[in-house]
Amino acid sequence: MSQVKRLGMGLGALIGGGDLDPQPVTEPGGTLEIAAIRPNPYQPRAEFDEKEIQALADSLKRQGLLQPVVVRKAGDGFYQLVAGERRFRAAKVAGLSRIPAVVRDVDDKRMLELALVENLQRKDLNPIEKARAFRQLMQLNNWTQEDLADAVGLARPTVANFLRLLELPPEIQEAVSRGTISMGHARALLGVSNRSTLMQVLRKILEEDLSVRAVEKLVSRKPAPLAASRPTPKEPYLAELEQKLMDKLGFRVEIMPEAIVIPYGSNGQLTSILRRLGVF
Repeated sequence: MSQVKRLGMGLGALIGGGDLDPQPVTEPGGTLEIAAIRPNPYQPRAEFDEKEIQALADSLKRQGLLQPVVVRKAGDGFYQLVAGERRFRAAKVAGLSRIPAVVRDVDDKRMLELALVENLQRKDLNPIEKARAFRQLMQLNNWTQEDLADAVGLARPTVANFLRLLELPPEIQEAVSRGTISMGHARALLGVSNRSTLMQVLRKILEEDLSVRAVEKLVSRKPAPLAASRPTPKEPYLAELEQKLMDKLGFRVEIMPEAIVIPYGSNGQLTSILRRLGVF
């Protein structure tokens, strides 16, 4: 396996030295205008706890920001955040106009690595955020799962389990991100290949607060018992819309909560659906 540097270097190495030479901030007092700083496009965390941000903002009003954020140059007069997303957000909530900053020269791959390190060390990402960050690292560095596992200090099967979550439909991923279902629930759902059945199992988990073990037993059964459960009555207007879509597309259509499902059996059928939708 190729030699891959581990990502557990910590933010101290980024701010205080290491392989990245700092460039001095020329603004007064080593600070930058908050309005001149743009978010990190490789930030793996999509959800931030508003209460935590507000608490940090209250602390900043009393004590100021003790640790600078890290930025890189992004054009004339602008910078891009490398590390310190929570501090940056809290500073804006606190109404600060300037923020202590250190400028570093980092490329896109390093941006993602440092954002991942910061979140892993300060507060765990949710499983979907972590899986997406892992996938980005693999793509940016052309890594295998073994390379990634070595870099982040995890066993390869653990990395594989996170990455497999991205095979699930968006509705399931969203439920994991919100904490509505656990990673254990999601892993059990990986055993369900039929989307309609998958959505039905998800509703059952939410309605009956099923444990992971109960879900594992449920999905290991033959489909018949699940199909025999009482279906949720569909609103008449939804049934009418389904029929109109089926008439237009020539394919079965199912309108579900937060999704419209159009099953297809081949690339040719997919092309036909897209053409009738006017996509191409």
